[in-house]
Amino acid sequence: MKPTPASNEAEHVLFVKKLKRLGQFKGRGTELISVYVPPAADRGSVMGQLAEEMSQSSNIKSPTTRKNVQSALRKISNFLKQINFDIPEKGIVVFAGNVSEKEGVSDLRLFTVSPLKPLRTKLYWCDSQFHLAPLQEMIQPDDVYALVAIDKKEATLALLLGKKYEILGKFSSGYSGKFRAGGQSAQRFERLREEAAQEFYKRVSEKFNAAFLPYMDRLKGILIGGPGTTKNEFAEKDMLDHRLKKKIIGILDLGYTDESGIREIIQRSEELLKETELVRERTTVNKFFEAIVKSGLGIYGQKDVEDALGIGKVALLLLSAGIEWEVFKFQCTHCAKEEELVIKEPLKFDSNSVKCKACNSPTEVTEEVDYLDWMIEKAHSTGAETKIISLDTPEGEQFYKGFGGIGAILRYK
Repeated sequence: MKPTPASNEAEHVLFVKKLKRLGQFKGRGTELISVYVPPAADRGSVMGQLAEEMSQSSNIKSPTTRKNVQSALRKISNFLKQINFDIPEKGIVVFAGNVSEKEGVSDLRLFTVSPLKPLRTKLYWCDSQFHLAPLQEMIQPDDVYALVAIDKKEATLALLLGKKYEILGKFSSGYSGKFRAGGQSAQRFERLREEAAQEFYKRVSEKFNAAFLPYMDRLKGILIGGPGTTKNEFAEKDMLDHRLKKKIIGILDLGYTDESGIREIIQRSEELLKETELVRERTTVNKFFEAIVKSGLGIYGQKDVEDALGIGKVALLLLSAGIEWEVFKFQCTHCAKEEELVIKEPLKFDSNSVKCKACNSPTEVTEEVDYLDWMIEKAHSTGAETKIISLDTPEGEQFYKGFGGIGAILRYK
């Protein structure tokens, strides 16, 4: 499969999913190879380096490690020849090696990743794990939102990053507000109550500034919510850093100030947060549900969606990030016939058992592709839009568990 550049939100989600999976592989010795090929890389220098590494690998003392490294290098060289060194516009990273967890068992795999941002340097790395650091730097969300739920008794601070929120702190004032000790005058009690509130504001403001200032370059807005007037008083305090105060985009009435209050802010701020991934995802899934119930243009299930995609009927393809299937591409060692198989349990799959359907000869795996990546390329070829639906929202969970994680909205019935 020719790699395609990661150019939209769906490919961003898939990119993150790939890195997570690649990070789980551990080699026995330095058997896992990572090759970073920038878009302007010279074919001769890349292939020459691979040939040099092949020559150097003959010095590896362990026969097993030597064999696995050489096999991985051949896989990478063959892959680059197969795509005729047609490198995507942002470059490509090729990973190969023995990922078997069993001693003495070889499971040589090849994976490709199209980076989110253009690669600047050429890199060859051989280690006990794949070298992912340059790619991991690309996955930080460009925009984040700060969320604060507060009253005079407690406060919760959170960050909304992409489709997930992260609680940064929970604070209690220690003030109950219900009783006053006997003998205290109402005036004295009110003064003590106000002092406690000011101390609480100060403590929360310090945490607020410390938590959110590091995100200033990416902070798109701050939302503050809570019952009563506390939220307004807090937002007006000079204790807040003036740079952060300028980022406040909404003050909301809430019923809660714990984590439920953070969720309430998100739910009640859809207009303000309409550009965030979480809200866009919720809108997309609800649109799909509506297409099934009302217009009849919604379909789901692997076969029906793949068939519709094949004839160009799909306008919007929805795929769950929870799908862990792989597509194996084989080539016959005798007649060179190629075949693709969708494997739903890749870790249990024995690729050596596949025989050529034309001549019954042994086959060789030339590439292993994430099923979502495979489907995204099919969607690209027909002009269909693709959305990867996470499991981070109730709607995303329902799509995965209730509809198998594969759905589409059609252009026509």
